[in-house]
Amino acid sequence: MAARRLRGDDGTRDTMMLNMVHLQTLQAVLATGSLSGAAKELGYTTSAVSQQIAALERALGVRLFERGPRNLWPTTAALQMGRHATPLLSRLEEAEEDIRGYADGNRGRLRVAAFPTVSAGLLPRALRRLVARLPDAEITLQNDDDPTDVALAVCEGRADLGLVYAYDLVPETWPGELTLRPILDEELLILCGPEQHTADADTVDLRELSGAIWVTNEEGTAAHQNLLRLCAQCGFRPEIRFTSNDYDVIRGIVRENLGVALVPALSLGIDRAITMRRMRTPGPRRKVFAVHRSTDPNALVPAGVDAIREAAEEFVTWTTEAFGARVDSPLATTPG
Repeated sequence: MAARRLRGDDGTRDTMMLNMVHLQTLQAVLATGSLSGAAKELGYTTSAVSQQIAALERALGVRLFERGPRNLWPTTAALQMGRHATPLLSRLEEAEEDIRGYADGNRGRLRVAAFPTVSAGLLPRALRRLVARLPDAEITLQNDDDPTDVALAVCEGRADLGLVYAYDLVPETWPGELTLRPILDEELLILCGPEQHTADADTVDLRELSGAIWVTNEEGTAAHQNLLRLCAQCGFRPEIRFTSNDYDVIRGIVRENLGVALVPALSLGIDRAITMRRMRTPGPRRKVFAVHRSTDPNALVPAGVDAIREAAEEFVTWTTEAFGARVDSPLATTPG
């Protein structure tokens, strides 16, 4: 902390803020009993130590040492200042260690914003890793159905790290101040109820379901638009009778044989009454990204991205046995 002159409200008082380096030098002189001893301990020249003690005396307005031809003796003021210096320097060291923890990414706050399916499918695994690795960090999670709202929360500083998605058939444009990091590439799958039969129990051509009742996300959402565009590519318009942004509701409607659904891998759930069919011809997919402000100095952000990517790899492995029967390839992939 550099010395700086201050004046009181009346304009007459003239003091200086204490320089912590000077206090460290004072302690060294008191401990060694000499300027040369302090210089040797601190790695300074004797002249530099003498100058620092003189500067401290000017700042305090009191003599700290009586000097003889070869010796010096601390005054009562010096001894008392030495007692004050011990807790001051200790607190300074504690503060430096604390802030260094923020700089190193061991402490601080990481606010994660995400859409519900990734919050349920990936983030618990990621949060487990983060809490174990960074026990002193404050990590919070907030959910939002709309990925554009998640991106906005990150842009406005209400979140440090966001998880968003985009369908291949419904491209998104993200704000330029955000950095996007690929997390997951999801296959789109058909969910059928116990009474919904298709020619093949494992795969289906979407045209085969042109006469089916559909359940999907609410109108105006990317998932709803994706279904319409995918079915249009296959030459039909789906009859959508039920909509919900809650995938538990969508799976419940499928389970009761009220409709079929097209869902991304993260939305599968584990309901054994529902059967899953892959599309016979691989089609468009859904991409999941982690987003953060490009200028954000928060050292916890890279740790969060790493943990989420590890959780995504674990999820990919899980998809090979998600419905009790092993599939020949995962239902999602991770970058790299």
